Amino acid sequence: MPLFFLRKLTRFLVLGDYIIINLFFLLGINFFITQPESIQIGTDYKTQLLILNFSWYIISKLVKLYKDSYYRDSAKHFSTLSKALIIFIIFFLLYITLIYSESVSIWFSINYLALVISSMVLSRIIIFLIRKRYRIKINRRINTVNTILIGKNNFSETILSNEDIRSTMGIRGFYTLENTVKKGKNLGDVNTLFEDLETGKIDNIILCDNSIDPELFDNIVQISEHKMIRVYMVPDFKYINIGPHSFSMINGVPFLKLMPEPLSTQENQLLKRTFDVVFSFLVFIFILIWLIPLIAVIIKLESKGPVFFLQKRSGIKNEPFSCIKFRSMAVNSIADHQSAKKGDSRITKFGAFMRKTSIDELPQFINVLLGQMSVVGPRPHMLSQTEQYSKITRKYMLRHMIKPGITGWAQVMGSRGEIFSDADMEKRVSKDIWYIQNWSFFLDLKIIFLTFYNIVKGDEQAY
Repeated sequence: MPLFFLRKLTRFLVLGDYIIINLFFLLGINFFITQPESIQIGTDYKTQLLILNFSWYIISKLVKLYKDSYYRDSAKHFSTLSKALIIFIIFFLLYITLIYSESVSIWFSINYLALVISSMVLSRIIIFLIRKRYRIKINRRINTVNTILIGKNNFSETILSNEDIRSTMGIRGFYTLENTVKKGKNLGDVNTLFEDLETGKIDNIILCDNSIDPELFDNIVQISEHKMIRVYMVPDFKYINIGPHSFSMINGVPFLKLMPEPLSTQENQLLKRTFDVVFSFLVFIFILIWLIPLIAVIIKLESKGPVFFLQKRSGIKNEPFSCIKFRSMAVNSIADHQSAKKGDSRITKFGAFMRKTSIDELPQFINVLLGQMSVVGPRPHMLSQTEQYSKITRKYMLRHMIKPGITGWAQVMGSRGEIFSDADMEKRVSKDIWYIQNWSFFLDLKIIFLTFYNIVKGDEQAY
């Protein structure tokens, strides 16, 4: 319970403050004032609540009250809360005085403000005491990632000496660029680094030294991309051709992230997941619930075998999952190793129709509801394809940093169907990575629209 509560600390603080502001106002007009006063305010209390809520919203935004609530020092938070409450008190007294100067006693204002202030302060004291007690334990549970530093300089020393930053980012220590062993949280030299990249559990790398050899830098980045490890660089790290990057602030410390990821934020993840669930639920209720029995009968009448074809494919973090499709081929032993080709004899007559219209993909909305896929994202490949192309196509594994999709940017841009050469796969991967770097909610809507458009228009690559 403390873990869940502190994870959502900011949301609970916001919700609690608005409950306090509204609850005590409603109690006040019923218990703190006389009958004539209650009639005067009570007739338009909804308007008063609207004004109070809007004023608190403006004030809290102005002083940045809820910024970094989980990590922020309690003293700084109470300092900001004091500013917010002082502004709120001034506004409330001016408002009550100007609007109800003769009909509302000063005791209503005093009682209301006293309850609001004491409740907000007391709730925060309790919350910060809980946070202090469980912080180390919760940080270990929340931050299951392992972050390492490469290089040793003043910047890395600052990070390693800051317990809050270390626990927030899950920093284990640093690797030196030389063969010498240094004091502190030294994890080894460059040779040890490459061994750990291959065998160890590393999620993030922070490059802290701009004296790194270009060839060594390139090797580290290539291995990190293959292992789906996120790479950060400090802003003063001078290097050419670093490609697209994003700027991040973590606990007040600036970083350059080598690959921008809009979907790395919880807000965007929540937005995308909410859309996935709602959209897939509607498809299931209005389409799949009657289409599945109909398709099942046709498939069974045409050929022997199951209605659904389950195939292991590569998901997020390269975790295998069972991708669900309507069976469009006769049962065969090479389905997990050989993708469909034009004129493929394995494809049934009705299967050809389903593949042309993408009906065979519709059961994957079940995968979306199960949380294994998204409506839009890089198409999941067979495990054999992942094994093959991850060795010869640079940045291939970056596709697995987000959930695979039923449709994707590569598919609507023409990269669909049979792969004729390594160059075809490289084009497909580049489009998938572009999507990851440029994701937006409206881009997903555009891809969904283009998917329907291509189905209606007809796609020569759909077979």
